[in-house]
Amino acid sequence: MRIIGVRSGVSSFVIAIVLLFLISPALAGGQPDAERVMTQGTRFPGVPVPGTETVEHKRRGPVEVTFTKWRTAQIPPPPAVTVRSLFAGIVAGDLGEGDFVGEVLDRKVSTPCTAFEPQCTPGITPPTITGSIVALHAIYEVQADEHSFTALIQGGTNGVTTAALLNGVVLAGWRTGAQVHVAFQTISTCTDRAGGTHGPCFQGTIRIEPAPEE
Repeated sequence: MRIIGVRSGVSSFVIAIVLLFLISPALAGGQPDAERVMTQGTRFPGVPVPGTETVEHKRRGPVEVTFTKWRTAQIPPPPAVTVRSLFAGIVAGDLGEGDFVGEVLDRKVSTPCTAFEPQCTPGITPPTITGSIVALHAIYEVQADEHSFTALIQGGTNGVTTAALLNGVVLAGWRTGAQVHVAFQTISTCTDRAGGTHGPCFQGTIRIEPAPEE
């Protein structure tokens, strides 16, 4: 009975030493906070691998997509009066690489003084807009796997700097109902992924706000 008691005591002592070595690293650094969990990865059981949670968290907030597009067709074709323009392009940014498809439903330029005879004075006779304003109404589709979406936007350019500003809403796909803001500039040429050149091109950003339920 005495030998059994000694062995039992030795076993308990060994187990205590092993537990001490296992627990001491955690005690030395204190309780793991959120920042340490994300930087130290799978050190703590049940914690997601770093990167996966941060990417999804970012995609729950405002997301910015960059795009480059170019005109592919006009409907009806020239020399008839153009009613609509079709566009293709590429995207990158927060959602990764993807494709762009667009359609300008309507494009109207404010009435210039040169349309009158005799030529008028802007803002005076008759009261036309000072400077040229181009109104745009378009559909943008971003094809990015599970984050693909289609947005209806409207806005325009000032006709001088060719900088465009448009706002709208996602009507289909990822983040349906979310507000969208688009800004782009006109550039002379651009290159697609296959190395083909196009021009003129339009390069800018699409900012997608969180969907209403988020």
